[in-house]
Amino acid sequence: MIQIKDLEYRIAGKSILEDINLDIPDGVFAAIIGPNGAGKSTLIKLVMGLLELQEGSITIDDMPQETWLKHHGFAYLPQREEFDRAFPATALDIVLMGIAGSLPHGRRCKAEHRQKALAAMNDCGIADKAENRIGSLSGGEFQRVMLARAILSDSKYLILDEPEAGIDRVGVSSFFELLKKLNDKGQTIITISHDLHTLSEYCSFLICLNRRLHCHDHSELINADIIHKTFGDSIRLIEKDY
Repeated sequence: MIQIKDLEYRIAGKSILEDINLDIPDGVFAAIIGPNGAGKSTLIKLVMGLLELQEGSITIDDMPQETWLKHHGFAYLPQREEFDRAFPATALDIVLMGIAGSLPHGRRCKAEHRQKALAAMNDCGIADKAENRIGSLSGGEFQRVMLARAILSDSKYLILDEPEAGIDRVGVSSFFELLKKLNDKGQTIITISHDLHTLSEYCSFLICLNRRLHCHDHSELINADIIHKTFGDSIRLIEKDY
């Protein structure tokens, strides 16, 4: 479980997050939604320790965040990660980057690491593209490669920042089906998304954020009236049309 208490965050004196108190239970498929500038990416970066806490506390699995991070990590798929698509790397090469950082200095990936990477690619439905150059992959295929790289860390927590960006409607549904399968196996998933339609089908825990926090259960996820009451006219910013 991730527990956030009395979290406040400011940049240059401007309040980005205010009075955030939130428990994210183990095993949920959680979605963070809100208008642009709501603090969604800031919140997950604070949880992962990518930003330094200013006020408040974060506890992970009953341990202070700093202690937990010394022994564990998050599987993370950022909003955008730029790769030179002309670079002569295969999909498998990119996935193996997910384990390279944990190897001793100067140590290369071995056969067992390749097998583990291929297993992750198989789970992501992309194993058949292992030897393909990254420049030949579609947007959806490349996103699955990046997901395989993320889950290679074996973290119980998978965090994604707008994973549907750059994917068409069919690709988004397929990608969220994959996430749901990972969640069904017990992985806790936290995703930032603007796609309310998709979220209503797959997510079990909703986090509504606009500097301050509003949380609802799954039955409220598809209740447009509640969403409008939470966000007002800014609802148009979080409805995605493909």
